[in-house]
Amino acid sequence: MSKRILILLVVMALVLSLAACSKKDTKQPEPEPPVTQPDENADPEQTEPEPLVTEPDESTEPEQPEPSDTEAPLTPDPEPGVAAPDNWPLDVPTPVNGEIMGCGWAPDKSFCTTDIAYKQADIDAYGKRLESFGFVKQEEHKYGTDWPDATVYSNGRWDVIVAEENDVFDYSYVNFYPLFDVVTEGYDGQPEGWPDGGDF
Repeated sequence: MSKRILILLVVMALVLSLAACSKKDTKQPEPEPPVTQPDENADPEQTEPEPLVTEPDESTEPEQPEPSDTEAPLTPDPEPGVAAPDNWPLDVPTPVNGEIMGCGWAPDKSFCTTDIAYKQADIDAYGKRLESFGFVKQEEHKYGTDWPDATVYSNGRWDVIVAEENDVFDYSYVNFYPLFDVVTEGYDGQPEGWPDGGDF
């Protein structure tokens, strides 16, 4: 009886070991990709792989910031202005239209003033011309009490006060306020005989 049990156990052990071996044999390693040898007779230009051309992904491209108004390059109005009279500040452009009726400085050289015979369309065009030369229209300024009907343009060196069309007279005024001491700093655009010149 014990022999039969022993034989049975040996047979079972053999069956189990054969089963384990058959499982190992079924797990075969993955085949390596075949290595193809280049054909010596083939044209080398045809054997080279074509480069992949991929379309740029618009969603991944960084957006270019739009230039702000302050960064936009200024293009001065190319139109020649009216000839500047004596005493006109040389670094302030003259308007394109209108008759400039003289120009004079205050005795203390704190500002310069002129009268110009031109219409509202010409006045508006002069404002645009000033802006093309780097003058910026001022929404808030200190001249409202003295010159309530005027628009102020500034380039940080000059404040230019441009009046609206006058209902009473045929001309309007333009005032130039230097934002520096024109006498002590020796202004380059000084009139002849500076600082004694001027006919205000």
